[in-house]
Amino acid sequence: MDELCKAAKECRRGVSNKAGPVEFNLHRLSSCKRLKDDIMSGRYKIRPGTKVIVYRPKRRVATAPWFRDRVWQRSMCNNGVYEDLTRSFILENIACQKGKGADMAIRRVVKMLQRLHRKEPGATVYGVHLDVKKYFPSTPHDELKEMDKRRISEERFLPFLYEIIESNKDERPREEIDADPFGERGTGLGSQINQLHQIALLDPMDHDLKCICRDYIRYNDDILILSHDRQVIERARGAARDHLAKIGLIMTDKAGIFKAENGFYFLRKRFIMKRSGKIIIRLHSKALAEERNTLRGLKRCVDYGLRTMEDVRHHYQSWIANAEYAGDAPIRAMDKFYAQLFRERPQYKRKKRYLYGNNPETRRKARKSRTRKQDAKERECRSESEDRLCGDLRLSGDAGGRRGGAE
Repeated sequence: MDELCKAAKECRRGVSNKAGPVEFNLHRLSSCKRLKDDIMSGRYKIRPGTKVIVYRPKRRVATAPWFRDRVWQRSMCNNGVYEDLTRSFILENIACQKGKGADMAIRRVVKMLQRLHRKEPGATVYGVHLDVKKYFPSTPHDELKEMDKRRISEERFLPFLYEIIESNKDERPREEIDADPFGERGTGLGSQINQLHQIALLDPMDHDLKCICRDYIRYNDDILILSHDRQVIERARGAARDHLAKIGLIMTDKAGIFKAENGFYFLRKRFIMKRSGKIIIRLHSKALAEERNTLRGLKRCVDYGLRTMEDVRHHYQSWIANAEYAGDAPIRAMDKFYAQLFRERPQYKRKKRYLYGNNPETRRKARKSRTRKQDAKERECRSESEDRLCGDLRLSGDAGGRRGGAE
């Protein structure tokens, strides 16, 4: 009961103004009590979610689960499912986990490029960007069930996890499903359990490719491999294709084997590594145009009273946080457009992002602390030398007095 109430509070974050969370949390104790009774008695059935179309970065169909189902899924994740599924993950498996995300992925790519340059300065860095074709709609249900059976330690969660998997209906014709050796396919975007399933399904492939090539990173179904040796890239690409074929998935090669000095895209950022080792990050070619269109839409909403300027500032702050990696030029251009559109200077705070080393502020503080320690040591040495000198003068004065008395 306590875990369900805790999960309800966590699920309410960011959506507390919507009808479902408001209705559930208005009588949270009684709602959690009914949910607990349904789970313990076996009456709990997951409800079909609402289909939602997401247009950015590209058109996708997501499934929004009911708030009641979200609470139970969050409670299962908090009480063992998350730890069981993510325990064996490598560091470079970055999506949908605590303490990880797109920022960490960008930093890891920069670190990989820096490491390759230090290993062989000036040498050509090759890479390949791989993807899984229709990853969520084409994931076999049987593979997910086998994975849960191997990894989940609490067996009482397994029937509920199987029900979540089966709730994602395969929209193909029945004849095509019967002819498919992997059976029914498809999971829905939007569910926490489905997200964990998708990042955990390719975990064995991560370990195999990490042994072939050290500079490897995966963000959900986006895979990036970098190396000085072109043959290593080809071998890793072949291993990835074979592993995906075993579980009924198809690999797509987005740009073939490329050179890092010519630039490559990863997570809608363009990375360019010069022969000198300098790393340049640029926004996607459509990022500025998309943001201008979004600001125009927000301006219309503000004019009609549907949004406030505070909402506009929050949105612009989030865009600034995403664009900071690309330097000041795109931010200055967007600031100018924002000022012309809303007739006010943009208000936001910029974080200092240091991709190419430690924070200089930290180094400055460390330098100051070192100088303070050195000053303290010098003062101690000076005081010791002064005390020694005074002692020598005192001894010489006593010796002179004794000689005068003897005379």
